[in-house]
Amino acid sequence: MIDLDTVKDYKVLFLGDRIVDIYTYVRTVGKAVKENALSSIVLKEEIFYGGVWAAKEHLRTFCHTIDYRGGKQDMVNRRLVDDIYLRKLFVTHELRPATERFDELRDMGYYDLVIITDFGHGAMTKQLIERATYEARFLAVNAQTNATNYGFNMITKYKRADFVVIDELEARLATHDNESNIEDVILKLDFPKIIVTRGIHGAVGYDGAFEHQEALTDKVVDTMGAGDAFLAVTSPFAAAGASMKDLIAIGNAAGAVKVGIVGHRQSVTKEALRERLGH
Repeated sequence: MIDLDTVKDYKVLFLGDRIVDIYTYVRTVGKAVKENALSSIVLKEEIFYGGVWAAKEHLRTFCHTIDYRGGKQDMVNRRLVDDIYLRKLFVTHELRPATERFDELRDMGYYDLVIITDFGHGAMTKQLIERATYEARFLAVNAQTNATNYGFNMITKYKRADFVVIDELEARLATHDNESNIEDVILKLDFPKIIVTRGIHGAVGYDGAFEHQEALTDKVVDTMGAGDAFLAVTSPFAAAGASMKDLIAIGNAAGAVKVGIVGHRQSVTKEALRERLGH
């Protein structure tokens, strides 16, 4: 296993969409008398900073310098959450003007690697993608499929990516292939180093040869942000030349830590990752 301190001096730039995740915890009391709707009592609310905000925090204990840039608008996701079992009942989405302004972005070649968390909400413009393509020394990318961009935010819009992490649905949508085995789908995407995550079924990686590994946990509290944690934590090690076997092990460990956390109450840390890998 690659030493987790290998990347401690790295400078990392995150690019991507900023997301505010609001959990409104409720107790459902039954069906509304005059409507076909669930009736619930609001108990409390919790606000998390997700998207690129959350992704960058997963590397705080791993790398020396963490910078980021977002877009001109923030996505606000509101979820009604059952207070007892933490099941999500309903979600709304709202784009708002950005709450933060940035200085001009320096040449991306300053950083050891650039990590893109593209949620399809507008942060990754064609101009910014082009800059990252030509300036980044090492470019890691996820282009996420979600309810607001379904079918329109494909990884194939990135003509260059040194390392890609996407889930199986995202891979199949990008190749328009829901029938072939996942290995053939990965080959169609034609990226030099790619991992396709498969939830509780683990992950499949390819860097000239295939590597399959099972997931490290089937105990899930909250899946939100697990793929982002996988991407964020593995990317520096991919840039450092870690083997695909090590990358999937690190990613699965990061994902296992993250699915045990409600929302973004905590981030993945080096200590937590070491403990999970030890298990």
